Amino acid sequence: MKRIYLDNAATAFPKAPMVGDEMKRCIEEYQVSLNRTSSELSFTIFDRIYSLRTRLSELFGYKKPECVIFTSSVTESMNVLLKGLLQKNDHVIVSMHEHNAVMRPLVQIGVQISKINGLPNGQNDYSDLEKLIKRETKAIILTLGGNVSGATIALEEAGRIANKYGLYFIVDGAQYSANNSISIEKLGITALGFTGHKGLLGPEGVGGFILRKDKALTINPLISGGTGSFSDSYQIPKTLPDRLEAGTQNLPSLLGFDVALSYFIKNKDVLSKKLEQNISLLYNGLSSINQLEIKGAELYKERGSAISVISKEVDIAHLAYLLSLRGIETRVGLHCAPDAHRAIETYPKGTIRFSPSPFTSEEDINLTINTLKDIFNDL
Repeated sequence: MKRIYLDNAATAFPKAPMVGDEMKRCIEEYQVSLNRTSSELSFTIFDRIYSLRTRLSELFGYKKPECVIFTSSVTESMNVLLKGLLQKNDHVIVSMHEHNAVMRPLVQIGVQISKINGLPNGQNDYSDLEKLIKRETKAIILTLGGNVSGATIALEEAGRIANKYGLYFIVDGAQYSANNSISIEKLGITALGFTGHKGLLGPEGVGGFILRKDKALTINPLISGGTGSFSDSYQIPKTLPDRLEAGTQNLPSLLGFDVALSYFIKNKDVLSKKLEQNISLLYNGLSSINQLEIKGAELYKERGSAISVISKEVDIAHLAYLLSLRGIETRVGLHCAPDAHRAIETYPKGTIRFSPSPFTSEEDINLTINTLKDIFNDL
């Protein structure tokens, strides 16, 4: 049975070419411990990782490579940022489209939370944003892309207001893809979390964040320990990125990510065009099925790949199961973002989420649509 993978909003598959080969080569041929192993190979790998930081700093519009900090995932990134910048009883403003990678750390910290009204199309209603700000407000925290609605969120107005009132502006970039462009400098972003294994087409096990340098030098690190530098002192190093990167790094995933990012940047325009075509083909195909209703963002150029649907004809969990029996992989439920479902009016049952990648074939999309039609004809 042919496998049709349509859950790229969770993790990309397939990965960029040669990612797996590079990870295997790292493990078998040139595994070292950066900042520890003294060898010519270690210095060469260090330079590759610094080049990776440089390209990420350019991609996200903050050209200070030392401020690119690697973590195991964007979830870890958001925990480092939120728990380092905020304290109990601070006040923050979020949208209704936030993932639990943001909401659960905020609840754990014990901050006060106000929510911007979420619109059914996946965007935010900023009309009352300034009214939510109070003396204790420390941050506005928003996702770049809705993992339920598929919307690419408009951030300009929120960034303007955050900077007007001297607030942290923190962005969860987990759903960044070839369809997106973002500039930390232009939007006045304080910190941006990212992940390697979704739209950037890299492996699991590597994510990170970019934090403005003044904050990176003062934030309280979530994790401290060996860095391979300043080993004579028990104090946390004051240099970047060492200050925020304690412990042994996941070198195979970092080097796999290095290959993926090089491919992504070189081919971004082509990937964007192909992703846009696949989203349009799938969106229009799902729209043609009377028994389904698309919820969330409408079809537009910079839309994310997540397309959420509901059905009044059949339980969506059962529908996802029937698809899986035919080799079509989706995601069903609340997608770790319950308020996002409230915003697009799909709570508490959730949605089936279809999410193609630039590598999804037209044949697979057409087969998915025809399979759905067959399922409904047989019910």
